[in-house]
Amino acid sequence: MSGSRRVFSIPPGAPFLPTLAEALLAGRLVPGFAYDGDPLMLADLTIYVPTRRAARALRGVFV
Repeated sequence: MSGSRRVFSIPPGAPFLPTLAEALLAGRLVPGFAYDGDPLMLADLTIYVPTRRAARALRGVFV
């Protein structure tokens, strides 16, 4: 495999979805992704979560 490997870790006591969303928007999660405030940029991303409930919660965090 080529390329660099990156691991993003969220501390056990931190709220998972808000921390994930904040890291994504700050550009620390996806190399080359720089969120500039345009909500349509988020439409190009695919985030997998384990349940529909988690998807609704993540959507609420972004809203």
